[in-house]
Amino acid sequence: MKYSISKNPKNEQPKNYNMKKTLLTSLFCWAIATVAAFAQLPPAWYDHDLRRIDYPDSEYFTGYAEGAPTGSERQEVATHRLKDAARVEALSTIRIHVKNNTTNNALSQTLRSSEGTFRQSMREFTSSTTTMVDMKIPWLQIESWRDPQTGTIAAFAYVKKSTLIRQLEKQITVAITKVEMSLDQVDQLIATGQKLQARSAAEKALPLFTEVDEAQKLLVAVDTYVTEETLMLSKTRTLQQRLMAMVTQLKNALTICIKVHATAFDSPYPALQEELKGALSQLGCNFVTDPSTADWVIDISATAREYNKVATGNISTYFAYVDATISITKTATGQRVYENMFTEKGGHTHNYQQAARDAYKYLTPKISQVVREQVKQ
Repeated sequence: MKYSISKNPKNEQPKNYNMKKTLLTSLFCWAIATVAAFAQLPPAWYDHDLRRIDYPDSEYFTGYAEGAPTGSERQEVATHRLKDAARVEALSTIRIHVKNNTTNNALSQTLRSSEGTFRQSMREFTSSTTTMVDMKIPWLQIESWRDPQTGTIAAFAYVKKSTLIRQLEKQITVAITKVEMSLDQVDQLIATGQKLQARSAAEKALPLFTEVDEAQKLLVAVDTYVTEETLMLSKTRTLQQRLMAMVTQLKNALTICIKVHATAFDSPYPALQEELKGALSQLGCNFVTDPSTADWVIDISATAREYNKVATGNISTYFAYVDATISITKTATGQRVYENMFTEKGGHTHNYQQAARDAYKYLTPKISQVVREQVKQ
């Protein structure tokens, strides 16, 4: 049996293959052209009427700006400038809304059961609304578009009121939680005898109430139907009272017992204790004589010893050393947190006693610094 094989010396493709290839090429070009055409179409918010329909004032805070690069200004720089202008306009819209609402008598009726602090804050807020344009609204969306025909750049900033309200409610909850955690930390520090650290933590917690207060005030202005429960006014006042009580309690709550026995040979040297008290008083503390009532107990024993005398002509110089041992005990834990010995040399042309006093002048600041550092930890 013979088989015949047809040959295609010109390697020609069937006609239907060429037609398919042409059709696919046409479809691909059409798709690219369509995408390019849509890419050049302006967004709906570019049209004033459509913008008012899609982003009505009853549901959105908006800001709009358009323009073109000036001089040698780059396109990206001009876009950033116009986005910022749109942002400012949106924030100004919010500011005007805030001002109108905070001066509305109905607002006081909404908050008629909240007394004192918050009502006073609202009065202060009304007088400071002119600076509200500087407030930060992280939920503000900003878009931009450039007209390929004219080169005009448009920017649009917007935030939905319901979104803003929801985020403000969340911000208040988060801020209140941060305050509670900070106050719990203060309590723990107090319980472990770390009163300086507790006082510092309490002072750092104070600005958190500013964050809460600003979010509450803005929410009141944006949401006409906001309630005290949503604003968490009762909890805010309770936490404020708790914090202020802590700050008052910790103002001079640190108690220190200093037991110093310091001599310059046959004479006492009281300056060591007095200088030590002066250095520690800057921390804000009370000094007690009963170690059982103190947060910290500091024991210092310092004595002098002769070293040598050097004669130069008719003048003799006396040299002496002062040796001091120091221990610092934290009463809350009963732990001796520091123990060391210091030695300092002094000299004088009168006698060894004066030489010892000279040594104390160098020794006392070193001991004071060590005690301050240990107490502050």
